[in-house]
Amino acid sequence: MFGTDGVRGTPGRAPLDARTITRLGAAAARALGPRGVTILAARDTRESGSWIEAHLARGVTHEHGTLVSAGVLPTPAAAYLVASGAFDGGVVVSASHNPSPDNGIKVLAADGGKASPALEAEIERRVMDASWDVPPCDRAAPEPQDLSGAYLAHAAGVLADCAARPRLRIAVDCANGAMSRAAPEVLRRLDFDVVALNVAPDGRNINRDCGSTHPEGLQRAVIDHGCRIGLAFDGDGDRVILVDHRGEVVDGDAMLFICARFLNDCGRLPGNAVVATVMSNVGLEIGLRAAGVAVHRCPVGDRQVRDAMVAHGAALGGEQSGHLIFSELLPTGDGLLTALSVIEVIGETGRDLADLRQDLEIYPQVLINVPVRAKPDLLSEPRIASAIRGAEQTLGDAGRVLVRYSGTEPLLRVMIEGREAAAVRQLADTVAAAAHEVLG
Repeated sequence: MFGTDGVRGTPGRAPLDARTITRLGAAAARALGPRGVTILAARDTRESGSWIEAHLARGVTHEHGTLVSAGVLPTPAAAYLVASGAFDGGVVVSASHNPSPDNGIKVLAADGGKASPALEAEIERRVMDASWDVPPCDRAAPEPQDLSGAYLAHAAGVLADCAARPRLRIAVDCANGAMSRAAPEVLRRLDFDVVALNVAPDGRNINRDCGSTHPEGLQRAVIDHGCRIGLAFDGDGDRVILVDHRGEVVDGDAMLFICARFLNDCGRLPGNAVVATVMSNVGLEIGLRAAGVAVHRCPVGDRQVRDAMVAHGAALGGEQSGHLIFSELLPTGDGLLTALSVIEVIGETGRDLADLRQDLEIYPQVLINVPVRAKPDLLSEPRIASAIRGAEQTLGDAGRVLVRYSGTEPLLRVMIEGREAAAVRQLADTVAAAAHEVLG
């Protein structure tokens, strides 16, 4: 049932059919604590959200628990409220950046972080257990509460100690999603001049040609309105993509670089280290190394980022997609807190976003997908292993070689980064040719 970010699907069809959703609510209530748990629910703006929430409430109530509905709220707001200690866990009804016909359910643990693989496995085991069911006659409804105020105050507080808060005109694209109210309100509380885009959700227009996956409209708006920065959120608000005053996109690697250097210079970066995924550009690693900051790599996924942060004692980690985690602020990604953290750097350094991102050199990258018949250990294939070692030796510390199998397709992915595009292409072709001959 559970994928990399909760349960996803089409409402009305398994695993998001009414019976399975109800059983998931009951299973989550059992797994999150003793009888009588209180679970927070939040949702994005999809029209199916309240229907899913109602069926979750039936399941939670069947286990003598209470489902408190905070209504439409960003995922990080739900995480903040759960982490406050008032709830035994949470559920967020959202499919993030997916189109509106999709939806999903994310389970939050008691600390506000996303459910661990063990907790998800326990919930799934209970859902699949055919020895019990929720009777159709059982009726329940979520208990509605307006809890947004605490999160809005928390978000605004990120800049509370910023003595040099900049005066900026900011364009913000809320993707007609969960940030549609929260982001403009927080930015206006902080006295920014806000140009709000895509803040009129109708249940079906979430992420439609807007938001972090479609920043083109924001790029135009930043230039047309003379903004110094633009923010583009995804549907549930846990990540952000920025746009500088020239209309150029600034991704998660650049944000991680900007914030890591600033925090390190201020003595606010534990261990002088950050976490990035295997997909982050090698330029991030080389640039931060020069600034005295180590980069710990982890597999793709925000949960993997958080786990690696805990393992290495890091307070900052993130992905190219704009999903950054500032653990001192929240145990999960928050697009709004990420944007405000970058704005803090702009204010404290007196440099604009375009200037700050220029310090990061993005290295040329070549990615080749090689179809394969089987997926043996690459080190056990001498020709492939020799080609990989040769590429690594040629690049040294000025590049990176990543060769891995796709988790979903019969493909070997060969990715190589380095200073010279032509040399990178030649090395990638050599490794891919060896792989094709042995495995193709």
